[in-house]
Amino acid sequence: MTSNVRELPAISLSEVNKSYGRNESKVDALKAVNMEIAHGDFVALCGPSGSGKSTLLNILSGIDRPTSGTVIFFGKMLDSLNEKQLSIIKSQQLGFIFQFFNLMPVLTALDNVCYPLLLNGRYRKKEARERALDYLNSVGLVHLAHRKPAQLSGGQQQRVAIARALAHQPKLVVADEPTGNLDSTTGGAILDLLTKINQETGTTFIISTHSAQLKERAGRIIEIRDGQIDEG
Repeated sequence: MTSNVRELPAISLSEVNKSYGRNESKVDALKAVNMEIAHGDFVALCGPSGSGKSTLLNILSGIDRPTSGTVIFFGKMLDSLNEKQLSIIKSQQLGFIFQFFNLMPVLTALDNVCYPLLLNGRYRKKEARERALDYLNSVGLVHLAHRKPAQLSGGQQQRVAIARALAHQPKLVVADEPTGNLDSTTGGAILDLLTKINQETGTTFIISTHSAQLKERAGRIIEIRDGQIDEG
């Protein structure tokens, strides 16, 4: 017998607004945003600079709070949580990938992946190290585990950043222009890797981008302009 019960979305935004400043200096970064992201979605969030992409990523991942409206993250209403509860969600259920990699220059690739696992508090040193090696292997860099970021190419550094984002098996990976600092060939390889991970693990991805390459690979495109969204 087929069930007619609709699966709840992974992330739901309802009438979300975000403003900065007051009176004449007030800026409305997001305006009445309504959006649902399904489990396992691979979403490209597109729009010009200043359109609200980064603000939207910060809101839906709990980094920032909306001025008004509701954000539901895997069944939890984020605006009802305190800072400690939000911190736990971000450290255990979210992975972040940045344009400029954000690796610690004094640590090896292995330690860059391992260190957040130890901070997470869920893994002992041996388990964290083994997990870090497994994920470096999954992005094809286990043979460079003991190199520091300065000894790696841009594409290799981004692969380390991807391993770091995935090692604690988050429910959602948020990426802000992850190929913006890479050439087109290297960027394409990184996008192929993210697509493969999404297909193999079912991890939900939301990626802010200007990349036409990502639009071609995305399962879903959301355009944002002047703080308002429009499905592509």
